Amino acid sequence: MALRDQKGEGRLSGIIWLVILAAVCYGLWNVVPIYFTNYNLKDKMNQIARSPRGTNTDDVLRETLWKEVREEGLDAYIQRSCFHITTLDTSRKITCSYERTQQVLPGINWTFRFNNEVDQPLIY
Repeated sequence: MALRDQKGEGRLSGIIWLVILAAVCYGLWNVVPIYFTNYNLKDKMNQIARSPRGTNTDDVLRETLWKEVREEGLDAYIQRSCFHITTLDTSRKITCSYERTQQVLPGINWTFRFNNEVDQPLIY
């Protein structure tokens, strides 16, 4: 008679939570690489901003940044004109803004907007 006391209420809620967990994992699977690629680009911008002023003109730096963009696969989202480089006597500032649309979940697209700005002292 112990079986009559059991109700089975936990099965549906367990399935619902499992579906929610699967959707979150799928969404993260699609979103995390976007932020990781942006982090790598910003790190490269920091490295390039620290390069010596005398041997690296702004055009050379822009070419180096463009090479990194192609290696990371961001050339569909970033153009060469997106990079703004300002070199002063003691520092260099590089900015880059771009948007990237990605499917997060089936039927749900999201536009990610990145505004990268680095300001580093020059190494002599």
